Parts: sequence; C-alpha cells; structure tokens
Amino acid sequence: MRQAEQRLRVIRLLLVWQLIGALLAGLVGFFWGRDAAVGALLGGVIVWLPNCYFAFRAFRYRGARAARQIVRSFYAGAAGKMLLTAGMFTLVFVNVRPLHAPAVFLGFAFVQTLNWIIPLIVGRQDGSGQIPGQ
Repeated sequence: MRQAEQRLRVIRLLLVWQLIGALLAGLVGFFWGRDAAVGALLGGVIVWLPNCYFAFRAFRYRGARAARQIVRSFYAGAAGKMLLTAGMFTLVFVNVRPLHAPAVFLGFAFVQTLNWIIPLIVGRQDGSGQIPGQ
C-alpha cells in the first residue's frame, strides 16, 4: 500500500508542477509579447489538463480485485488524454487570434518535459535514485 501512496504523491506533485510550469511558460512568454505569453500558457495547459483527466481516470481504482477496472480505466484515460490534447490544439489554432504558434509548441514542450524531470527529482530525494513504484 505504501508504494501506491507514493505513486499518487508523485502524480499529485507532477500535476502541481505542470500547472506551475504552464504559468511560468506564460510568464516567460511576455518577453516576446502578449501573444507569445498567451500561446505559451495555452501550450502548457494543453499538456496539463489532459494529464489531469488521465490521472483522474487511471488512478481511481486500487487493489488486485479491481485489476480489470484498472486496466479499463488506464485505456480510457489514455484515449481520453489523446483526444483532449488533439481537441485542445484544434481549439487553440482555430479560435485564438492572433496566435504565436511557436510559443504554443514551446510551452507544450516545456511542460511535457516535466513528465520526465519531476519523477527523477522525487526518486533522487527519496534516496533510491529510481522513479517511485518501479
């Protein structure tokens, strides 16, 4: 049970840092103007919001008895995450004018890299040097 709690702690930390990263991307975007700031913020949110959906769907069941539900929820979460990401990109590129497209992609890439960085940092802080739960 401790392992499951540790994974959930990392997931919560990841989602919080992704939101902070999206806000930071928007703030840094102001160096290139308002349009770049909005674009970078939206790019970060395009990562964060689908990840919140995935975390909600994928990690709501626990235990060996719920194995079938866990697998289904992971598949549903992954499919929903992909659809949300594609839909959000579509909404941004169709509806936001003027749009600084490079800033959208840079904000997206920056927040996406936090998916790798945060678990590594947490693993090192725990002293194991591994991603928690592996």
